[in-house]
Amino acid sequence: KIGWGIAGRYAARNHQLPILIKYIDAKENLSIQVHPGDKYARKHEGDNGKNEMWFVLGADEGAFIYLGFSRDVTKEEVRRRIEENTLEEVLNRVEVKPNEAYYIPAGTVHAIGGGCLICEVQQTSNVTYRMYDYGRVDENGKTRELHVKKALDVLNYHRTEIADLKQRDTMSMEQYIDGMFGRNGKCTLLKYEAEGDLTILLPVSHLTFALVLDGSGKLYAGDSEESFRKGDTWMIHGRATRVSGKCKVLFVAI
Repeated sequence: KIGWGIAGRYAARNHQLPILIKYIDAKENLSIQVHPGDKYARKHEGDNGKNEMWFVLGADEGAFIYLGFSRDVTKEEVRRRIEENTLEEVLNRVEVKPNEAYYIPAGTVHAIGGGCLICEVQQTSNVTYRMYDYGRVDENGKTRELHVKKALDVLNYHRTEIADLKQRDTMSMEQYIDGMFGRNGKCTLLKYEAEGDLTILLPVSHLTFALVLDGSGKLYAGDSEESFRKGDTWMIHGRATRVSGKCKVLFVAI
């Protein structure tokens, strides 16, 4: 168990932490999927819904993500396109570059293409509805399970404007994204670039994760001093945190 000094306000609750942080290194196109919102997930799955944010750490030339529909569609059309293997024709195909960030709200069809290295910050949930997997089979000749019926229940069928979901692509100033995981807000993201020393004031009663997106340096929190490099993740409790070095760091406070 971890107490208040580590887990902040969540230590007083018999709950899991509200976010998961993953690094996804896609060697091939990942399945096209959608996540439900809280209301549907709790009713049908006994779990949370899932909103998420993607930060692009690396991308091969031409690497892309699918994010939402390129035009308004209907449930019947989506069902037919899944059956006919033409779903990709109505998806936004977005070529990505390092340091870009995208918000994926529940109900938005999405997929990560091969050649993308992504840091994913997501609402804690095990609910994913796979819509299309390119007809791939395993060593036994079996295709992966699809969840088309439930996916069709939760999809946002309207056109997705990429500009509405793409976050500020500069890393040169701090960026606050409050309440990205729903009306009550389950976390705050703060993105910094440091060249030298930088002091950061974090929410005092919160648990904060520091994700090193690029570069290297040292992290000072309380009496602790730790060296870091790209790809490291640190768990911090305390208000004043100092970063020294040339680096890009994402702080996730819950």
